[in-house]
Amino acid sequence: MTNLPSGFKIADLIVKRLEGKLNAEEEQFLEEWKHAGEENLVLFHKLAQNPEKLYFKKEAKLESANKEDVWKQIQTKVRRDRRIQLKQQVMKIAAMLIVAVGVGGFLYTISNNSVHDEPIAILPGKNQALLVLSGGEKYQLSEKVNLEEKGIQISNNSKELVYSKVAEKVSEERLTYNTIIIPKGGEYKLTLADGTKIWLNSNSKLRYPSQFGTGVRKVQLEGEAFFQVAKDKEHPFVVDVTTAEVKVLGTSFNVNAYNDQDEIFTTLVEGKVEVNDDFRGTSQKLLPNDQLCFNKLNGKTSKKIVDTRLYTAWKDGRFVFENKSLEDIMIRLSRWYDVDVFFLSNSIKHLKYTGDVARYDNINSILDMIEVTEKVKFTIKDRSVMIEENCK
Repeated sequence: MTNLPSGFKIADLIVKRLEGKLNAEEEQFLEEWKHAGEENLVLFHKLAQNPEKLYFKKEAKLESANKEDVWKQIQTKVRRDRRIQLKQQVMKIAAMLIVAVGVGGFLYTISNNSVHDEPIAILPGKNQALLVLSGGEKYQLSEKVNLEEKGIQISNNSKELVYSKVAEKVSEERLTYNTIIIPKGGEYKLTLADGTKIWLNSNSKLRYPSQFGTGVRKVQLEGEAFFQVAKDKEHPFVVDVTTAEVKVLGTSFNVNAYNDQDEIFTTLVEGKVEVNDDFRGTSQKLLPNDQLCFNKLNGKTSKKIVDTRLYTAWKDGRFVFENKSLEDIMIRLSRWYDVDVFFLSNSIKHLKYTGDVARYDNINSILDMIEVTEKVKFTIKDRSVMIEENCK
């Protein structure tokens, strides 16, 4: 949105306009904002003048959102509360629509019962996953699973899926692959048939053999996982992250390789690992406390010594961040709490924060901690979090 100093400030003025309470200075400010951009004028007319005439009837329907219905519900709310704190009740609704025009086409559709005096608590993620067998059979791991596949027993409890050998002899047949998928707002632990333990973070996927063959032990990862690899010098363990491979013998390390980010981060806790880029023929070896950043686009790497707890505490139920940007923090929170995040100002994305908080608290606990700095303020609506600069 053009020259929008604050979504909530404009919302406040529009509400005052509905009440007929604008002073001369506020009227001038609102007039300047209206004419600063065509989208501002369109939205002003939609919210403040003639909704009955279906201002947007000749316009595109703005994807799937039905703004005519949205406005009717806002008007109903305005009339009902006009004599009792109309400003407080309507401002949040109007602000959501105002910022919608300028946040990448995001459109808010308000249901009949979506206006609440108190925000709905957004709870943390939990143990949940989907298991897909080689034949395509799917099992929700929130339910008890007890299967057998080619001499391997597959069972689970509330938070861990375990593969165990029924017979010691390894099948000479072609390997069969299973996939475990962790949704946003989920996590799960996996123990492979060789004893390797893997903690999978939210919005992640791992493809792996139900039992390894006589060569390398290879798995494919999308997302983030912490590996505690069972030692086997004769059979190296390889994590394939599409554009690179992490090769180990027996060690503990974290791999962060989400598809929506350009870098892959490998953080070594103990042992030794080797990160290979077969396409470019390059290789980097890591020692404990090393972290390698690999750029998927150009193959460039950078290595540094880090406090590994900052990158592995998630598996122990903590969010730990040190001098991290607000944007990075909110990306992590969005995956774990399964929320959409919208910044109303690009500048606040780069604010730095340090903290150590419980991963299983509701999201408000973390946002309240950040708000104490008085640099930003958060607005939660359904499963969306909007962040704007605190202009106090």
